[in-house]
Amino acid sequence: QSEALICLEGAEREDLLAELARLIEAEHGSLIGKVSDRPSGWCSWYHYYAEVSAADIRENLQVRAERFPALRYVQIDDGYQAKMGDWLTPSAKFEQGVASLAAEIKQAGCEPALWVAPFIAEPGSQVFQEHPDWFVKGDDGLPLPSERVTYGGWRCTPWYVLDGTHPEVQAHLEQVFRTLREQWGIHYFKLDANFWGAIHGGRFHDPAATRVEAYRRGMAAILRGAGEGAFLLGCNAPIWPSLGLVHGMRVSDDVERNGHRYRQIAREAFCRAWQNDKLWALDPDCICLRDLPSQQASKADYSFHLAALVASGGMMLAGDRLQDLDEEQAAQLRKLLELCASRAPSARFESMDFACGEVNLPEGGTLLCLFNWEGQPQEFLLPEGGTDFWQGQAVGTTVTLQGGEGRVIRYT
Repeated sequence: QSEALICLEGAEREDLLAELARLIEAEHGSLIGKVSDRPSGWCSWYHYYAEVSAADIRENLQVRAERFPALRYVQIDDGYQAKMGDWLTPSAKFEQGVASLAAEIKQAGCEPALWVAPFIAEPGSQVFQEHPDWFVKGDDGLPLPSERVTYGGWRCTPWYVLDGTHPEVQAHLEQVFRTLREQWGIHYFKLDANFWGAIHGGRFHDPAATRVEAYRRGMAAILRGAGEGAFLLGCNAPIWPSLGLVHGMRVSDDVERNGHRYRQIAREAFCRAWQNDKLWALDPDCICLRDLPSQQASKADYSFHLAALVASGGMMLAGDRLQDLDEEQAAQLRKLLELCASRAPSARFESMDFACGEVNLPEGGTLLCLFNWEGQPQEFLLPEGGTDFWQGQAVGTTVTLQGGEGRVIRYT
């Protein structure tokens, strides 16, 4: 029997995509009905990366209470674990453990969130040393290093891949996430490196299983362990094989503070925005508004990033050290959080040049999101009565955007 085929025709691209989302959800299911609020929060990765410590988390937790109480989740990202694969064993920088830190986060009035890369393990990890039979095998019958068939991973390589078709792996994944839920009090999980769970070029415990089936069996075990009320975010995940198994989906590459990456991830998010609130909550990646020593962006680049986040209409997680945000940046973050809380939809674009998109606000009014993707200045014609979304100043009927700049204009 052939796979289902659907051909849609019409004059409005956005309407066709909305119908496609409805048909996909009807055929494959989704967890979007279990997402009551669009997540917002703070993520440790994009300032501290793998060097994060418990002290860093506590500092941002305190600043959050003082300046950004609307940030609901505090996400402890990669760096808390002793080894890739040993998610229940903390590193020396989390000397009191993650469970006690999660309890502090709850006591502060927000929710703990945790980064986990459930399908991978590094060679020195306890799980790999004790259970080599749990991993996808190469033609030689030994655990397959991922670099032999695909990208090897971004640190602590080579990565080896847990075999989702193995019953003991399924039990292991379910138990890890049940422990994180019941003993650590965590219900939000950023699941990263999910692609490796569907790795090609290896041999599975179940020789009849496809790599998509291997991934889905592993994810089903994670979902069982995470329990009712959990929020699973797919990141670096195979998009269609994740249908019905995650509540949110990262739809772009990782954010970096430079104009090229801001434009890249904006285009990726805009092309997939039709999935937002229909198949899952869309994650356009974090809000990053301050330079780092290794990452610098221009004022125009940051304006493009801000406008792209408005147009994406998805989750909002801050990625800077909160203490470093100046008052203008803090005000911009608060406005993005207000949009998130109101569940403002993604922008509707007339064409895939993505130069001008409209966001129809739930409380009434419209946001016009403008983007100059080119290197040269570009003039835009506007309706009368607009004000700058960030500053509140009146805007005329023409604006000129510099190369790589973005603007958001509000109309009531």
